[in-house]
Amino acid sequence: MAICRKISKERLALKLSLAGTVVLAGLGIGYGLYVGSNAILLDGMFSFLSMGMTGLSLYTAYLVSKPDDKQFQFGYAHIEPLINVVNGLLILITCLFAFLSGVQTIVKGGHEIVLEHAIVYAIISTVCCFAIYCIETYIARSVESELVRVDSQEWLVDGILSAAILVGFIVVVLLDQLGYSRWNAYIDPILVSTLAIAASVLPIKVLQRNLREVLLVAPQDNVQRQVDRVIARLSRQYRFADYTHHFAKTGRQYDLEVNILVTDDAYWTTSRQDYIRQLLWDKLADELGDTWLSVTFTGQKRWL
Repeated sequence: MAICRKISKERLALKLSLAGTVVLAGLGIGYGLYVGSNAILLDGMFSFLSMGMTGLSLYTAYLVSKPDDKQFQFGYAHIEPLINVVNGLLILITCLFAFLSGVQTIVKGGHEIVLEHAIVYAIISTVCCFAIYCIETYIARSVESELVRVDSQEWLVDGILSAAILVGFIVVVLLDQLGYSRWNAYIDPILVSTLAIAASVLPIKVLQRNLREVLLVAPQDNVQRQVDRVIARLSRQYRFADYTHHFAKTGRQYDLEVNILVTDDAYWTTSRQDYIRQLLWDKLADELGDTWLSVTFTGQKRWL
């Protein structure tokens, strides 16, 4: 029942995000073209990109809740970090092109924008982005969803972009009043380049975290240390001749393989082996949650 509620909340958050991106993408691209602002156009493009990725994340949330089948015999958990990596790469590439575009416009002498409409858009977009970010952050923490958490980070990026655009347009108004209107043409491309650099920080963090999972790098955290401690304690208590274990995290699923070397066949009956498996599961269930656990016993060291 708890898992069903988690999946339901996760899908609700992603559906809300998808609806928000549809509205803001259309608003941003339309306003950007109308007022001649590349900064607003960039903001709209972020929303448009998020729309596609949120739809993909929503489908991924459905997939990872499915049990393993004949095609994906280890389940669908590995799809989640893969989608997050693709998401991070697309946002990073968008930031790079936006930065180059902004620099190129500055070199060409900038361009003018229709200020009044631009400020209206910036206010609407800022409020909407931060509202959805707060809602998704709350849901991501309550259900511990990496998909929703990554999606909320996109809304944070979009909210920061919109807020910075709003501040930039207010600066344009102040420059007009102070008699420095000749610099106004540079505000928009400067905003684009600056925001592209600032926005690239979050996708880089997403890539660092999720690439580790795609590459099956062992998690260096408290869970890893707890796994080490529990297996070492069982080894001393039940006198394993030797053992090895392999540990990885893929999306919301942990994969733990334990290989135990035994020498006394009479002592290590099938029931005792199952007892060790159950002990291991009971001691790690709270930390690992949804886990693919494999415990093998062998009398030959080469199989460790």
